[in-house]
Amino acid sequence: MRHLLLTAFILFCSSFMVSAQPSELSRWHYQQAMAFASDQHFADALREYRAALALDANFAAAHSGIGSVYWKMGQVDDAIDAYEKALALNDNLQQAQAMMGVILSTRGQNEKAITHYKKAIDINPKLGWLYSNLAEAFLAENQVAQAISVHQKLIELNPKSPRGYLGLGNLYHAQFKFDFALETYTQAIELKLQSPEIYCNRGIVYTKQGQYDRAIADFQQALTIDTNYTPARFELGFVCQQTGAYAKAVREYERVLPHRSGDLALHHNLARCYFRIGQVDAAAQQHEIAQQIRELQDALNAARQKIRENPDDPNGYMALAKIYANHGQPQKAFEQYKAAILKDASLMEAYDKIAALYIQNQQHSKAVTVYKTAVGVNSGYTKGHLMLGLLYQQSNQPKESAHHLEIACQLAEKATETTSNVQNLNMLGAIYLAMKAYNQAETTFQQALKVAPDNKQAQEYLHQVRQARKE
Repeated sequence: MRHLLLTAFILFCSSFMVSAQPSELSRWHYQQAMAFASDQHFADALREYRAALALDANFAAAHSGIGSVYWKMGQVDDAIDAYEKALALNDNLQQAQAMMGVILSTRGQNEKAITHYKKAIDINPKLGWLYSNLAEAFLAENQVAQAISVHQKLIELNPKSPRGYLGLGNLYHAQFKFDFALETYTQAIELKLQSPEIYCNRGIVYTKQGQYDRAIADFQQALTIDTNYTPARFELGFVCQQTGAYAKAVREYERVLPHRSGDLALHHNLARCYFRIGQVDAAAQQHEIAQQIRELQDALNAARQKIRENPDDPNGYMALAKIYANHGQPQKAFEQYKAAILKDASLMEAYDKIAALYIQNQQHSKAVTVYKTAVGVNSGYTKGHLMLGLLYQQSNQPKESAHHLEIACQLAEKATETTSNVQNLNMLGAIYLAMKAYNQAETTFQQALKVAPDNKQAQEYLHQVRQARKE
């Protein structure tokens, strides 16, 4: 997935194809939208694209532009919808075809992505990153021969394409065909293609073959081309470590660290090198970091294995989503929560987590939509009604707020009558608090604390009630 997200918009933002001949005014709005999008003014860009579509609903490039804005904003489902509308009007829009390939690849739908990438290449075969993405999609489907063929085609079209040689060499390298990989990288270097990646990757092959002097020369050449190319600096540190030059290895690793914190190999290698030069405390610190990273990777692998073993069980998707959410990767978490709902539409926790992500990003209207969907699936989802009541309060819609809070209150009162535990009492108290029924809220939280005197949530709620009364 190396090229998917970093290069997807290169050479695209100002090269849309138009499906028909829109009016001069709709074109003007379209050009305004592109300028706003280029400056990261996404709300303004969406407004102008929609103005263009109000004048010409069949303006395919405007739909595609909306897709690009949504993708940049991380609203992937909205981006897909916009791109599909664009392609329904004009399937020769290269941007829409290519971006559908990118999105589908990131979701693991590589066969569909391959179709879109092929179409994008047919429209304009000169964009090298499309070949790289197509090859990666083939490789993800274990279609190695097709991936090799794609890179060979790119080299045929552009004999001086660094991307083509790099991709082909990397494929040979991944297949442990080191002689073929060396030959491919060397061909590129002999063509004087000044690519730090090519020198670095040839150096990695030399390292694996024990040709350390040649490896060091290649890593140094890569850094001459780009002093900030951290993969070469890491590999240079690794060669120093392999040859016993531990102090030199530490110097190189430390220069990489600000750019690759969270890299298991880097922290592990630093720990070993610090220990070798007698810096025991620094070694212990790096070892602890490496252990934390390894535990995270193990948790991710366990969740993914659960999904592979039983793809219809939502628990694997939920486990993976929670890991992503807890480690600051909300978009990945969102995708997994959505996958869990597709497996079990009655999984209220997944709706709640998705809505929480929207609320964190100040997208309250989308959170409302999620909770409305949830209570539509399960009318007895008390928290869903409570959250709708609170969200409608914030958007100054008192009638809708009161409606959902009343439903939540009825559900919670019934639940506490049946089972008067701390969870049910806290829920009922929270609803009373939202309804500004402070006496009832305080009494309910006091009951909760009688059941569970150390319950932090009840203590916090009770504090909120008393603060609200003062205000």
